[in-house]
Amino acid sequence: MTASEIIQKIVKAFPSAIEGQSEVFGQLCIQVHKAYIKEIIAYIASRDRLGFRMLIDITAIDYLQPDPKTQVLYILHHPETLLRIKVSVDVERGGAIESVTDIFEGADWYEREVFDLFGITFSGHPDLKRILMPDDWEGHPLRKDYALTEESVEFKGQAKPKVPSAIIPYVKD
Repeated sequence: MTASEIIQKIVKAFPSAIEGQSEVFGQLCIQVHKAYIKEIIAYIASRDRLGFRMLIDITAIDYLQPDPKTQVLYILHHPETLLRIKVSVDVERGGAIESVTDIFEGADWYEREVFDLFGITFSGHPDLKRILMPDDWEGHPLRKDYALTEESVEFKGQAKPKVPSAIIPYVKD
């Protein structure tokens, strides 16, 4: 099955769910409505239908303009044809989307990472909690509007802060 045939099959199965489609450098890309994300991922992953059985990644991109939103990206791989498909879905900042952990067990930590760093909640996730940041951390550090602050560091004993030039000397040519 060719890339365009795969896209057409998805569009035919979910005509009202597909918001956009393209093929970029041999990778299939579809933009879907968030209400259908779990159904579409299940359809794409099914051996009987398309067979993209390997979940490569779930990640996100935060946008401030033109409207603040987070785009969640699912990247799947077909082990026989070596094709990849990127499924993207727009979610309001701090919004919720269905978990796909019952389709791909490996989605567990990917979804926790997106939750931790972007603030997207995955409904139905078996253990949705922070994975990288401390439990008491406030905010989501990969959002574009996250305040960058400098923490003061207290040096104890004989330790003194090192200036970067003392660590790696600047050599003038």
